[in-house]
Amino acid sequence: MLRLHPDDELSGLLGARIAERRTIHEWPLSCVQKVVLDDGTRLVYKSQLPPTVEPAFYAAVSSPLLPGYRPLGRLGDCEVMTLDWIDAPLLRDVARTPEDLVAHGRRVVTAIGELPGTAPVYLDLGTPAGWADATGLAVDRLAKLVADGRFRSIDEPAVERVRSWVAAPRVVGAVTAAPRLVHGDLTAEQVFVAPDGYRVVDWQRPVIGPPDVDVVALLVSRRIPPGPYVPRVAVAVYWFLLLHWAVRAQVELFPEFDGPLFERWSAAAVKRLAR
Repeated sequence: MLRLHPDDELSGLLGARIAERRTIHEWPLSCVQKVVLDDGTRLVYKSQLPPTVEPAFYAAVSSPLLPGYRPLGRLGDCEVMTLDWIDAPLLRDVARTPEDLVAHGRRVVTAIGELPGTAPVYLDLGTPAGWADATGLAVDRLAKLVADGRFRSIDEPAVERVRSWVAAPRVVGAVTAAPRLVHGDLTAEQVFVAPDGYRVVDWQRPVIGPPDVDVVALLVSRRIPPGPYVPRVAVAVYWFLLLHWAVRAQVELFPEFDGPLFERWSAAAVKRLAR
């Protein structure tokens, strides 16, 4: 269950009275709020349920690319933190053309790959064994969801085509050729363009994999076809990560959920991976 500190408890933790507090993003696994203290300090307050590596990520990595971070510990099953408020335009408002977005994206990808230290990751796809573990689990879960009639828009032959694709030597070689740390779920709403450089937020599920996956995610977030700008394998890995998340969410996080959301995500990924 997602939990938040009441105002009096949060004021005690922050050492100041709360003048304003409002939710700016919420879904079943996380809630993000803007908090203004009585001295004018602005913060982001975030509570999130597993699976996430974000608190450990901020604790392990120190870089101007990341916002300032303060852990507030656990509240039930939730990890709670505050982040510095970033007063800068979003990349979605700065990049006027696809080419601008790609140019910014490549600079962000380079900066992410150069983050110091050893960051915790949600998935490591950078070795043949890591790729096999992640893809095997996802495809097996997908097959069971199809066989059980939970995902009716996906047929068994499509599942087997995905299984063959992930195991193909050319695919394994391309995915593991030059892996780096990537955000894993990057959108143009998660990149701020400050005068002194970029800031990147929302590090719940970083991965080790092909760096262009983040460029693909940026393009898809703006409804721009990524094919002309990045290698095909990066596009495919982007869709695999969506499939992995969708089947995990359906099986582990929301097993009783009967809506079309996770099936729709899975079907979109399978359509692109099973060609």
